[in-house]
Amino acid sequence: MRVLAALAVLVTIAADPVAEPSTAPLPEIGRTRANSPACAAMRDLVIPSFAAAQRADARFVETRKQLPNYGSVLADDENKNSVFRDAALARLDTDVSVLLREALVIKKALADPRLAAGSSDPQVVAERAQLQSLYDVQRGRADLLNEFVMREHVKTAQNGMEGNGGVASRGGTYTKVDALPGKPLPDVTAPPGMPLLNSEHGMLNRKVLDDWGTTIAAFVRTKENEAAKAFLPIAKGC
Repeated sequence: MRVLAALAVLVTIAADPVAEPSTAPLPEIGRTRANSPACAAMRDLVIPSFAAAQRADARFVETRKQLPNYGSVLADDENKNSVFRDAALARLDTDVSVLLREALVIKKALADPRLAAGSSDPQVVAERAQLQSLYDVQRGRADLLNEFVMREHVKTAQNGMEGNGGVASRGGTYTKVDALPGKPLPDVTAPPGMPLLNSEHGMLNRKVLDDWGTTIAAFVRTKENEAAKAFLPIAKGC
């Protein structure tokens, strides 16, 4: 019953849309009572995929802590065009890489022949459908964060950021980029799925980015819970 125990842990973890992921190790997955194709896929593909999702969730907890800080830097006249902003984006870049790596674990599971799309086993079909849903939401979160980071990189390039901007600003020896002639007006709408930030109001940016991260986390957790509950009846037979 170790497969069932492992899945039960994951159902509990996914049940709260906003709670931080547990750091406790999953129960060891050993031999099962049944060796059906669905049980083999559950043991070797589904449970490891959920474990990858849990690791990604834990990493996104750290991302959510970083996002409001980036919003503050964005509205800080001394640091908005400096290496500090570059460093904040670099940390988010690393988070994107981690999320994509964990999503790849699920993608590889979907490509396994034991979860073949043309299977006639209804339980295998159900497993594949739910695992696809799990992959879609994990990859979607990574893609959203990646799009945000890429858009911010573009903005820094357009602003003509200088590597020593943070130091120069403290000495008062640089020209404020926002004051340059022909500078575009601030955005009044955000692209779909993206947060709307303001170059002048750090506290507002913090709230916007905190809400954005929380909304993404809640959506991912809801989908994970739906998938885990769908897997549970199959696991009970293993």
